[in-house]
Amino acid sequence: MKDSQGNIIYIGKSKSLYNRVKSYFNTDHKWNKINIMVSNIYDIDFIVTDTHLEAQLLECALIKKVKPIYNSQFKNDNKYVYLKIEDYNRYNSLSVVHNKDSAYCLGPYRNKNIIINLVDYLRNLYPIKSYPGLYKFTYKALPVTLDKNDFMENRESLKEIFFKKENMESFMLQIEKNMKEASHLLQFERASYYRDLLTCLRYLYNSNNTSLTNNKKFLMGEKLDHGYKLFFISDGRLVLKRKFAQVTRDNIEEFLYQAVRLENILKAYRNEKRDLDFIYIIDRELKVKDSKLIETVEEDFNSGSFLNKLLQL
Repeated sequence: MKDSQGNIIYIGKSKSLYNRVKSYFNTDHKWNKINIMVSNIYDIDFIVTDTHLEAQLLECALIKKVKPIYNSQFKNDNKYVYLKIEDYNRYNSLSVVHNKDSAYCLGPYRNKNIIINLVDYLRNLYPIKSYPGLYKFTYKALPVTLDKNDFMENRESLKEIFFKKENMESFMLQIEKNMKEASHLLQFERASYYRDLLTCLRYLYNSNNTSLTNNKKFLMGEKLDHGYKLFFISDGRLVLKRKFAQVTRDNIEEFLYQAVRLENILKAYRNEKRDLDFIYIIDRELKVKDSKLIETVEEDFNSGSFLNKLLQL
């Protein structure tokens, strides 16, 4: 969508572009921002893609490049943050940083506010001490200053919780149990604290563990109106795509050969913050398997079997 000066003011995508565009002009929008945007639309251009995945990736790439005034999602990936487990610092066991400068940085994360809140909430539990099968901590209305021994013991606990999935799960169960006990005892302020802390921990846990694509390679095939399209995805990133009027086993094997070569070249151009949005889009698309074939590419990958399944779509 462009203004009278030809500036791109908004970029969007839809499976039904006609209905999507029509809705902007035929709906009484409750958000004033949209009403202002519509009043500034002078012209509309569009690009047709073969698949929904390509439309989403193109939308994201264009927003990052153009940064239209009325788009909010995707364009500010430089603001994504890391959670850092600090070396000895009696005031801050965790910090929020914009650049990964340590082996004990987690992320990046898209929601900076949740990570900031997590850092603040955990201060009321320090020191967290690790014991077989559980963590011990006491809620304090005001954070305490840690001596070096307590700090280092607390630091080891944080490393376990944040870097080991099972430890994070155990810690979250303890927080949930404490929340229920506080509520039962009518300690509603404390129960609210545990609830809010648990929300932040779940965000961190889901961000770290729900991706289907981490360290995996996928071949995705989709049937089009006139032919087929192949996609090679590695570690959440689209490496190569190609359209075929007719697809054969030789086509698939040549495509994979080129994709693997290109994958090694592209590794030098990775940007964790920028890639995060594309990984999010691809991961979400891989969870919806209607009308497409998705298989993990491993040493025993069978291109003939993949072809037979693709032709049956």
